Amino acid sequence: MRTCRRTIGRGLLTLSLIAALSVSGCGSAPATNSAVGDTLTVVTASPPQTLDPAKTPQNNSWLENLAYEPLIVRKSDGTLTPGLAESWSYQGADNKTFVLKLRDGVTFSDGSKLTAQNVVDHLKYVVSSAGQMAPLLAGCTFTATDPRTVTIAAPAPNPDFPVMLTQDYIIGGVIGSGGLANPATLGTATVGAGPYMLDTQQTVAGDHYTYVPNPHYYNAPAVRWHKVVIRVITTPQAVLNALKTGQADVAVGDPSTVAAAKQAGLTVASAMFLWTGVVLADRGGTLAKPLADVRVRQALNYATDRAAIAKALFPGVGEPAHQITVPGGHGYDESLAAAYPYDLDKARSLLAAAGHGGGFTLTLVTPEYQQLHLMAQALAQQWKQIGVDLQVTDHANANQYAADAFGGKFPAFMTAFGQIPIWMEGPSLFLPSAAFNPLKYADPALQSLYDEAARTTGAEKSAADKKVVAYLTNQAWFVPVVMTGLPYYARNTVGGVKTSPGQPLLSLYEIVPAA
Repeated sequence: MRTCRRTIGRGLLTLSLIAALSVSGCGSAPATNSAVGDTLTVVTASPPQTLDPAKTPQNNSWLENLAYEPLIVRKSDGTLTPGLAESWSYQGADNKTFVLKLRDGVTFSDGSKLTAQNVVDHLKYVVSSAGQMAPLLAGCTFTATDPRTVTIAAPAPNPDFPVMLTQDYIIGGVIGSGGLANPATLGTATVGAGPYMLDTQQTVAGDHYTYVPNPHYYNAPAVRWHKVVIRVITTPQAVLNALKTGQADVAVGDPSTVAAAKQAGLTVASAMFLWTGVVLADRGGTLAKPLADVRVRQALNYATDRAAIAKALFPGVGEPAHQITVPGGHGYDESLAAAYPYDLDKARSLLAAAGHGGGFTLTLVTPEYQQLHLMAQALAQQWKQIGVDLQVTDHANANQYAADAFGGKFPAFMTAFGQIPIWMEGPSLFLPSAAFNPLKYADPALQSLYDEAARTTGAEKSAADKKVVAYLTNQAWFVPVVMTGLPYYARNTVGGVKTSPGQPLLSLYEIVPAA
């Protein structure tokens, strides 16, 4: 199985604030035996509001992935492999038509059969449900061109259908026809074609969720556990204690407990995933006129001592970040790895050239999660040295923070954001419609670069993605400060606990009994 914490719009914020951050450690080697274990117990930090794959946020994807096989599987090394679709490809040269050839002989846990029409109905249901991932399919048409072939026609170029339909974004996990006929049941039951299915009799909503093998699963040897239990534990220390005492085998970790996890002899698997820092949302100068000048935004970047903050707030697990992605991530440009070295003289010079040599006042809102509020205070002290009075509003209530940040009430706000494909990142982070662009600032040059990247493939796409990231870096729309990973802890009772730059999210499908 596998999980995901990447997301669209506000959902990523929820993930970034709740999910743990870390970058240290290494993954265990996969077990080579073919034994079937008794019970695998894993820990997640937040209870689901629903189990419906069309409606649940990515924070809760582990609960979906066990029961819903995706059309395409992303392995722990980042490669894409067949799931319910045995092959896929684009037709034409504009990335607007995507074709999937389905696996034959697949049966859902309710006994219904996988067909192209079933997949079409599923995708239409995703759109009509208006869940977190629905915008990814907005305007698309879905056609069953034969019993095993599905054609998706997009209104504009979309180079990321293969990634969108993996387990990472949940909606690739197809719902069986029985569930689609009775969608109200999907909130508390599963109707998927994955290796497991929810056992409602052994489940207590909000506390633990028990999965048992799906007797209809097409690849029976891949079912490696007689039972999988997902426990909800919300505090980092309690999570660590559950693993140390043998109450759980695998869990999402936290930067505050990484050192203790290693000392306890646990496997700590992590790959770079998140950048943490400031969104300079008011690029038009509506609330804070100085931010309309790129030189001011660049000055704030030069006035940021990233190494000091990483050392103080994320010792041993964080590294300085200068761009809105991470090494190995989408659009990462090695030439920008140190784009804004700490240089107070350069920062003062830029402010003076922009007409703000005497400094200015800037307001910022932050939540009290994952060190973001402490990072804001550190920035206030650092930026004071160039005359910028950073006035921080600190919200313990995450909902109040979200209302202020995404409601456009502040010219700047703290956040953590996971690296995702550029085509998906645009509507999430920087295009006029993005939640992280609450003042709806539009930049024709950036839009042009984004559109170019959407039309390309292969090496050309990689180069085009880098142009988008380089533009955002040079225009200083953000102040990335620290990059971290999402740590996973595991006992020696299991193998296959691996992450990589190509897939920083742990795949539950690959966890097996230890050899």
